[in-house]
Amino acid sequence: MSLSNTRRTLLLGGAGLAACGAGALGGYWWLNRGVVAGDEARLLDASFESLDGATLPISQWRGKTLIVNFWATWCGPCREEMPEFVQAQREFADKGLQFVGIAIDRRPAVERFAKELKVNYPVLLADPAWLEALKTMGNPQGVLPFTLVFSPQSAVMLRRVGKLKYDEIKAIFA
Repeated sequence: MSLSNTRRTLLLGGAGLAACGAGALGGYWWLNRGVVAGDEARLLDASFESLDGATLPISQWRGKTLIVNFWATWCGPCREEMPEFVQAQREFADKGLQFVGIAIDRRPAVERFAKELKVNYPVLLADPAWLEALKTMGNPQGVLPFTLVFSPQSAVMLRRVGKLKYDEIKAIFA
């Protein structure tokens, strides 16, 4: 290989590494844009109405691995992931897992779906205004499903826009 070929290879390799680095930084920015550090505390301090009409504070589940999932019955990916949540709640409850589903939807539809699916964790109702509040918690698009996973010490372990998979949940307890 001649000096000019070596030089060309090094330049192309360097440009490729720079592009990879820029892509990684761009991806990190995209996933974290608008996140306000500590804003999740507003969620942990909030209360929501349960399907039986009681007002339940999210804080009652502190000290557990808490998975808070915002969803709606009209959301296809939400409907797809929930059977895995039911399975995970059953399998990992004794290891400290607590799911909480927060529906941004109409009560009758939520009640029917939760009953049909035999949801084994608390299902709460939220005003659609929460979609705006979630933007600073890691959901810049304000879409569903959106899930936050909190450690027993209330630190955010995971933010997920889109479906959360069973294997990701299982890995927390492996």
